[in-house]
Amino acid sequence: MKVNIKLKKVLGLLKKKPAILALVTICNSSALAQVDIGYKFGGVSTDVRANSNFSDKNRISYQLGLYLNFDPLPFLSLQTEVLYNRTRLQNMVAVDGLKTGMKGMGYWSVPLLFQVNPLPFLRVGAGPQWNFHTNRYKYRIAENQQAFKNFMSLALDAEVKVSTATRLYIRLNKGIERFENISDGKNGRINRWEFGIQRSLMKK
Repeated sequence: MKVNIKLKKVLGLLKKKPAILALVTICNSSALAQVDIGYKFGGVSTDVRANSNFSDKNRISYQLGLYLNFDPLPFLSLQTEVLYNRTRLQNMVAVDGLKTGMKGMGYWSVPLLFQVNPLPFLRVGAGPQWNFHTNRYKYRIAENQQAFKNFMSLALDAEVKVSTATRLYIRLNKGIERFENISDGKNGRINRWEFGIQRSLMKK
């Protein structure tokens, strides 16, 4: 009974104060417009730097995942993602018991991008990306140690808006940490070019 009385009072206040109702509607619409959720998929070109035991040729593979974008200001946005990146690389020299040949690996990648919008159709950004090896137990070296490990990279990103819901993206992921545990005195790093389509699930 008390709940009904309070509800009637609130409804009565909204009827008497239409500006309050309008303000609530605008705030809710604005909040929804600032958040975007969607999916992305595309290609990945991987090469290894700073370790001559691995081939430095680019190897093509794929990526797919989800993104969350938040626009606190018209010219500024934050974006995080959960991506699966398929990575292919080839070691040319057998070291610490790791056999030569092509190595197929997967990484779950989580970037945090700080983005600006210099033009209505263009978004550029940068930020750290954490790369978590999905099958690091597959390849072993001496003393049963994992040959490959998780690493961090720096993501440099550009997105071009081609429709309300669709963007084309290109990204350079530059490795800033070692990706391998080989005791050869080298600091091998993975660099990746990523490119593809990003599509919103909230916009038409």
